[in-house]
Amino acid sequence: MFPSPTAEAAAARMNAHLPDQDERAGVPVEDIDNLRCRSINAREPPARTRPREAGYGRRRTSTLCAAIQMHHYSGKTPLGDHVFAEARSWATRVARPDPQRVRSRVVTGGMHTGHRSLAVVGRVPVAMLCAALWSSLCRRNERIPPMNHPACLSRRTFLAGSAVLAATAGLGLFGCSTAGTDTAAPNAASNADEPVNAYYENTVIYTVDGQDRMAEALAVRDGKIAFVGSSSDGQRYKDTAQNVVDLQGRFVLPGLIEGHIHSGSPDFFDFSLIGLPTADDELAAIKEYVDAHPEKDTYLGFGYMASLYPGEELERGPKKERLDEISPDKPLLVYSFDGHGAWLNSKAFEYLGITPDTPSTPGGEIYKNADGSLWGTLADSAMSMTSRYPVNQENVADGLATFLQGLNALGYTSIFTPPGNGFFPVPYEGYQALADRDELTMRVRGAGIVTSWQTDEDLTKLEELKKKYDSDALKVIAGKIFVDGVMDSESALLSEPYADNPSNYGETGWEQDPLNQAAAAINRAGMLAHIHAIGDEAVTMGLDAIEYAEQNVPDDDERNAITHLQLVKEDDVPRFAELEVTAVADPYWHFKEPQYWESKESPALGERAEKMYPMKSFVDAGVTLVSASDFPVTSNPNPFYAMQFGVTRNLVDGKPYDVPDITDMDDPAYLLWPEERVDIKRMIRSFTTDAAWALSLDGETGSLEEGKAADFIVVDQNVLEAKPLDIKNTKVLATYLRGEKVFDAEEAAKQQS
Repeated sequence: MFPSPTAEAAAARMNAHLPDQDERAGVPVEDIDNLRCRSINAREPPARTRPREAGYGRRRTSTLCAAIQMHHYSGKTPLGDHVFAEARSWATRVARPDPQRVRSRVVTGGMHTGHRSLAVVGRVPVAMLCAALWSSLCRRNERIPPMNHPACLSRRTFLAGSAVLAATAGLGLFGCSTAGTDTAAPNAASNADEPVNAYYENTVIYTVDGQDRMAEALAVRDGKIAFVGSSSDGQRYKDTAQNVVDLQGRFVLPGLIEGHIHSGSPDFFDFSLIGLPTADDELAAIKEYVDAHPEKDTYLGFGYMASLYPGEELERGPKKERLDEISPDKPLLVYSFDGHGAWLNSKAFEYLGITPDTPSTPGGEIYKNADGSLWGTLADSAMSMTSRYPVNQENVADGLATFLQGLNALGYTSIFTPPGNGFFPVPYEGYQALADRDELTMRVRGAGIVTSWQTDEDLTKLEELKKKYDSDALKVIAGKIFVDGVMDSESALLSEPYADNPSNYGETGWEQDPLNQAAAAINRAGMLAHIHAIGDEAVTMGLDAIEYAEQNVPDDDERNAITHLQLVKEDDVPRFAELEVTAVADPYWHFKEPQYWESKESPALGERAEKMYPMKSFVDAGVTLVSASDFPVTSNPNPFYAMQFGVTRNLVDGKPYDVPDITDMDDPAYLLWPEERVDIKRMIRSFTTDAAWALSLDGETGSLEEGKAADFIVVDQNVLEAKPLDIKNTKVLATYLRGEKVFDAEEAAKQQS
């Protein structure tokens, strides 16, 4: 637990959690000569950056009203009755001031705050024939992809495959609807004579396989699925099972996969400011901790909100003098709640070697006063300069264990954890320590960052990470590239200027050719490029880079991805399918967020704000669609909230905003681009089969099929039949990874009683 200045503050405080980065030591300050954010004329509009005058700063945080923030952080978080005491304790320690975008972590209870189908006919032999035909055409994976998904086919085989499929369609082998799907048939090759470890019966199982089949029973042997099918076919497995489990009619899904989440732990930090309602409260909490720990040589905190401070501090963050008054003789550094800012005192600047003459990094900012002196904050990529600041590494493994337990409680069995803004290392050593202790309750896939200012060095370190972490439990598979910034600071790169600042197109630290070369180098090293792109011009740049890699890397088979995708040009959508690029969406943001949409997104984007975050367009184009939370930007990564957002594109819970809940999914108040709604099956796929494919895990997990890992979850309602506004109420009762139970809601409740 974090030190608490007061009992009231402790109740409001949330668990600190930062995005992360690769394991490089950071950019030596003395090596950053003359590096500035470059404006890019990628599509012939004027320069992408607005001119900055002395003293001008960029807004990095939304200015949500403190009363609404306090309403959210003071215990009125929308928690279901199933959330236990420890879960509540955790929920009060983790948040983001944009409340609906927050994913609170849960230690021992499910927490609830807050996409492709191959039709089959009714005869199993025909379905199996169709599956065999289709899988023979798919170049990348062992799962059966959807009929409308050309991304699993290389362009060299797609036309030929289409001809074959057209012929089979003429014979009536493929249907046009997923209604009335078959019950999963047993695999004849499975050895039913060998005893199974466990047999699960009296359940409804959605396999999420290529034929959308349902099942009634499941058997597990040595961590893998030995059988999934009907109860009658499963009887022979039940007869030899070491353990028979009656699931009492509960609903079973594959273990869920988080497509983009940043790793961290409260143990990395000395104190947290999350949930404190005023600037004075933040300063008092910092002072109380520093005064109580005179033995420490440095201090590190998390969670300040620039929007709590007056005047220019609201735009660029609080000044260093505020921290100097608290700690005049020792370094003191505090990261912002959203991971896009760092606040330092004078001694911290001195410790890191940052002076008034130090230039900003591309895509970042060292804020300075009009006279050139240091203001007190760093933004975005400039935070890479803080990577040498001491962290409580001795507690990393235990902190990660707690972090993963919370994700298990939400139904996750696999995660992809990329670096953040370059200021904090991905805790690979902590994950490895858990794996060595056989305590890693999650399949972890990671990435290292690749920047524009030290690309070659980053690529070398990325390859080292890939070699060092290459097990089923923990593997580095990607290079993360930031093409632009974020909409909050109007640094997302747009093809047309911001509506409230016609001279500004946003920012990028990349020119197109170096970006092309970086993407190709990542693919050449056998890894996928995972590209951050918020604005539509950044998306185009990312697609251009991936297209270059496809054309210039022999036998390139990497499953590249672009994430966030707030604005996307209409003619870029089919390019995702053509280039086989995964669209990693953040459905938690796919609605008109109270206060934030009208105060920030609508003024910044004008009419474009009505057409943010496409999803169905990707589905219709045959694009692999993956869902993610971007924790801690969204501080509650509850996947069932995300599923409801995807289905409704409307407000999921009004409590954090002090507004009434909606009773009609078509209520226009917070409804965003309803034409982009997708169905619940598509949303489930975005957390299962599609996410598995994107991470090259499709041969191992993502669907419940014989031979795959026994990664599955038990929930309290049939999500396929839930009303759209009730999806969020789904509670996870148990989570299994490779056949081992890693979360049990009933046991958690006993521990808390």
